[in-house]
Amino acid sequence: MRKNRKKSLLLKPEASGAAPPFPDTLPTEQFRVTLKVHLISLAFIAAAVFLAYSNSLHGTWAFDDTAISQNTSIEDNLNLRLGYRKIAYLSFLVNKWINPLDPVNYRLFNIAIHVVNAALVYWLAFLTLRLPGMRERFARYSYPVALLTAAVFALHPVNINAVSYIVQRMTSLSTMFVLLGLISYIYGRTYSFRFSSAPLYAIAAFFVFLGIFSKENAIMALPLMVLYDYFFISCFENTGLLRRTGIGVAALLIVIAAASVYLDFSKAAGVLASQFLHLNEPMTPLGWSAVDVYWTPLQHILTEFRVIARYLFLLLVPLPKFLLFDNWGLVPSKSLTDPLSTLFAFALIAGLLLLSILRSRKMPFLAFGLLWYLTAISLESFIAIGSDFYFEHRNYLPVIGLFFGIIAQTTVSLKDILLKQKVVWIAAFVLSTVLGGLTYQRNFVWKDSVTLWTDTVSKAPQNLRAAMALGNAYLKDADFPSAARYYSGVLKHAAADRRPQYFHDAAYSLGMTHLFLGNLGQAKKIIDLMDARLAGNPATDILRGFYSSLSGDTDAALRQLNQSLSAVTGHDNVIVYTLLGDTYRRTGQMDKALESYKQALKSDPSFAAAYYGMGNVYLTIKDVGNAEKLTGQALALDPANPLVLAQMADIILIKKGSLDAAKQYAERAIASSPPFYQPYATMGMVMVMLGRDADADVFFQRAQEHGLRGYMLPFTQARAYFMKGDKKRAAVYLKEIAGMTDTPAELKNIINKDLDRL
Repeated sequence: MRKNRKKSLLLKPEASGAAPPFPDTLPTEQFRVTLKVHLISLAFIAAAVFLAYSNSLHGTWAFDDTAISQNTSIEDNLNLRLGYRKIAYLSFLVNKWINPLDPVNYRLFNIAIHVVNAALVYWLAFLTLRLPGMRERFARYSYPVALLTAAVFALHPVNINAVSYIVQRMTSLSTMFVLLGLISYIYGRTYSFRFSSAPLYAIAAFFVFLGIFSKENAIMALPLMVLYDYFFISCFENTGLLRRTGIGVAALLIVIAAASVYLDFSKAAGVLASQFLHLNEPMTPLGWSAVDVYWTPLQHILTEFRVIARYLFLLLVPLPKFLLFDNWGLVPSKSLTDPLSTLFAFALIAGLLLLSILRSRKMPFLAFGLLWYLTAISLESFIAIGSDFYFEHRNYLPVIGLFFGIIAQTTVSLKDILLKQKVVWIAAFVLSTVLGGLTYQRNFVWKDSVTLWTDTVSKAPQNLRAAMALGNAYLKDADFPSAARYYSGVLKHAAADRRPQYFHDAAYSLGMTHLFLGNLGQAKKIIDLMDARLAGNPATDILRGFYSSLSGDTDAALRQLNQSLSAVTGHDNVIVYTLLGDTYRRTGQMDKALESYKQALKSDPSFAAAYYGMGNVYLTIKDVGNAEKLTGQALALDPANPLVLAQMADIILIKKGSLDAAKQYAERAIASSPPFYQPYATMGMVMVMLGRDADADVFFQRAQEHGLRGYMLPFTQARAYFMKGDKKRAAVYLKEIAGMTDTPAELKNIINKDLDRL
């Protein structure tokens, strides 16, 4: 009885005999699997993937997607110095050459990689069941298992963030190279002529090398290959396993050593070892650490049991309402029983691990799938501790083995049910329809930034990072009250929970929002708060410079902003140069304003505010052609910005272009009820040009309510009637301006000369 329990479902590997080439035309029990069948199957999966992801193509950028598309970090990461993920950055550079600002360009590339990976999963599953030790009992199941595994992998919603989240191409590229390496290794291990194995091992090693430089988790290819070999090539034969795998393993170790020359794995290993030696001490932030790390290494490890349990739940119940883009702020586990769900999660994972070991010979496919999953996910969950607890894209490589194991074990258990081609296709169609439909439904979350982050905040209310991102999304949409509300919420919670990074970001963003709105009193309170909590922080200096500029103290503003340049980098540098441009423009120093805007765009060629400022300068100096060009570039980058839309409408009026076009831009500018006067003033001018004076007065009144003060209101009205050609009506407003006490003397002289001519 004891001996019988240890008997494996797998056969011992044949003494010789190569793995059949792919695609294999050997007949199954019920039908032949021809090249045509393979191609139709792969075409079906590719079409299903494209349909499932089609509604994400135009979707929003998220997190570091923006840095990939808009900054110079790509080129910086392609130098020959130490650095990570160079292959992934090279692929982003290709997208940047095609069109740096179009998300469709990037996402089509991601989808193509995902389709290739689905094809490789198909190939790997088909090949596995036709290996020498497998083919006698399982070759007839190879096609159903391959088709269903590939379909589930390709369309399961848990993989969405590895495809739709642009920057996670790093994950899918790394997985592609791991799969190519594994398949090459399999052919090397099972090739008939032993001297021919060496080139295949070298190819496998090269693919792993490319994978590591796509994302470091490709280093897990080594244990995954040994695991695969033990189950399906050696078929549980322990004797001589190391000898049989020796050449391939040695090749992979050489590759890892070579990669370490660039990636300095030894240093990373030393840092990690130090963390593990101090399990109960608060973690030291590392290069891969989450923002505001506040837990211990032991707490991270315990928390990951809960996280993996949730991942496994999502694999079984992949409903969009359970999927979560970002789960920052997940409460860490303080002990195995705090919270109690940690103990249950630990018991679940330990039970699955024990099951896979004890039942590996009776249920080899399921056991392999569980061990593959836990091995593949261990690096980002239990080894690289200190990173964010939860990201669903981390499942991308792990689920390949798990899906294969579940489907292969189920198919074999059902015996002949799935051996009829019609039944296989019905099963594939049903699975693809259900999973593809769920993926399509979930991908609507990428519609825009507000949609994405509203979904995230609603599911993870403790997520300060998501709340900040939602505030930023509202700010970009010119919904300033909503932006301020979320920034204020983050500021309150960050202060209470001692999260310094988010306190800084929220205070800075809230201060900027108040300054955009002209709420100088509220902005001053934020500046004072930052002075008290973040003394000497460059962000405070930027806010102070912006505040001085709006307060009319331009000398102080220029001094403060120029001083802050030496202390800021990255996006803050772009903001400072843009604010300098705005300040120079207010003081009439147009050449210096243009130079400052150009410096901003040199650092970030996609910063819409700098294009808008330059367009404003050219409009002031009456270079309408350049004003239109630059305003158009700002509009392409920030199509909902009411100030940019109003400026474009103004340019059309100056050029005496289509009044309908000007009206459309002005309508878009006021659609969000912006807190600025410019959109309403511009719409008033459009109404004047259209001969709708009563409507014009309404919009001019609204402009006045939103800050169009003093002589600027009659000046705008006079300008509109001049453009219309009604000089008599324009003269009425000019006389009004000339008699106002706040009208600059220089402007009064000009108006009096104009009135004399009239």
